Amino acid sequence: MANSSLSIILPLLGVACWLMLRSKRFNRLPPGPPSWPLIGNLFRLPAKHPWLRFTEWKETYGRLVYLHGPLGVSILLLNDVELVAELFEKRPGIYSDRPRFTIAGDLLELDKLMPLRMHDHGWKLQRKLSRTAMSLDAVKKYHPLLEDIAALLGESLREDPDAFEHHTRLAISRVILAVTYRIPVATSNNEHVVLAEEAMKVISKATNPGAYLADLFPILKQPHALWFRNEIQRDKRIVQDSLNKPFDHVKKEIAEGSALPSLAKKLLVHEDDKEFVDRHEYEDTVKWLTGSLYLAGVETVNAVVLTTLLAMAMNPDKQARAQEEIDTVVGTHRVPTLGDKGSLPYVEAFIKESTRWQPPVPLSLGRQTSRDDVWEGYFIPAGTIVFPNIWAISRDGGGKYPAKEFLPERFLDSDPPLDPNSYTFGSGRRICPGNILAEHSVFIFVASILAAFDVSPETDDNGNPIAYNPQFSSGLISFPEDFKCKIQLRSAERGVQVRDRAAAVASYIT
Repeated sequence: MANSSLSIILPLLGVACWLMLRSKRFNRLPPGPPSWPLIGNLFRLPAKHPWLRFTEWKETYGRLVYLHGPLGVSILLLNDVELVAELFEKRPGIYSDRPRFTIAGDLLELDKLMPLRMHDHGWKLQRKLSRTAMSLDAVKKYHPLLEDIAALLGESLREDPDAFEHHTRLAISRVILAVTYRIPVATSNNEHVVLAEEAMKVISKATNPGAYLADLFPILKQPHALWFRNEIQRDKRIVQDSLNKPFDHVKKEIAEGSALPSLAKKLLVHEDDKEFVDRHEYEDTVKWLTGSLYLAGVETVNAVVLTTLLAMAMNPDKQARAQEEIDTVVGTHRVPTLGDKGSLPYVEAFIKESTRWQPPVPLSLGRQTSRDDVWEGYFIPAGTIVFPNIWAISRDGGGKYPAKEFLPERFLDSDPPLDPNSYTFGSGRRICPGNILAEHSVFIFVASILAAFDVSPETDDNGNPIAYNPQFSSGLISFPEDFKCKIQLRSAERGVQVRDRAAAVASYIT
């Protein structure tokens, strides 16, 4: 009888001890704003530009801020780059998963896109393929192509400078479509360009925290699917077409023997990964990988280029210094190339400062902890959604240089701040595989514009520059809004140079 009683009591004591220990751990949750039962901090989360509020909380609660989401959801904000590195890079087994998006994942089926995919077998295979296909050596092979497209951008700006936003987007679309699928693009009305723009609108909305109540309350998934059935079907079709049409184009050309070198061709023709079960699985993995690079790349790179143009217009003295460096190092007899990149430190610092000043992704996509964790005594429960607050990280501008000011010089200091490219494109296992291509594309576009053009504010009726009050969009990717400027050739000689360089490449790029 005694043994029988012990066999019941001992397990109960064990469970009680475990609950007590777990309760104590929960008492050491990271600091954060007060919350309400059931709804947590729901009404404290701003619908637009949430990173600004999150950065304010950093001043109150520190670099690790804990929020209570609806129905017990845990949210963690990382406001410090060392903290991001500590958790994401040193503990990848816990911090490499993605949260499940009710709308984007369950209804729109976007969860095969590499940035949104769970940390599963398929994602690991995509990562393995992308690391080889988008390495530094692989990207260098595309340098002549990037330089030729930069030449076409210069000619477009010479002919119609007022449409600069249109021209930069088209140039970046040309790069990504050419590198990924080797599809030429003559105008922005190209079917693939239009589809990609529509698909990114769908993805940006579906992944914006708080955009859908069903993401906060998954119980609303079925009602949402019923009420917005037509919208969901339309959005799914847009994304599927944006992936399938360029991919099928490459497959068709491979079958006909006419396919030119591209990322998709390289992966389709040189299948050598024994981890795949069958050809269909392999092709599906490649399709979603190449689609991820294309869809995500255009918007992010365009945001950086437009922000840099705004910075030029707002900081004429900094622009002039960058131009002087190009004139001295490259000369006026030719345009910059990617081979000049390491010889133009101020131009590189200018781009870095633009990226730091207004990050293209101010709030990185959330990750989800796969199991309980403890950091410096704070308990982080399994299933916590973790957001790196890139905006807060970028405000740590470094030492004597004020974070709010645009100062490329901070990156030329003997003790420079962290390169924003190291946190703009993600970190740890989730770092963007196209980061090198993005960085090189931005450099050649910006250097080419600086060499040939002056960018300045518009003027009023009296010829005085109109002061900027820059506004940036709220969403996964943040752009300058209602941004106007004057783009003028620096000299007639530069105009001839731009025209002749573009004429030499236009026939085969478009």
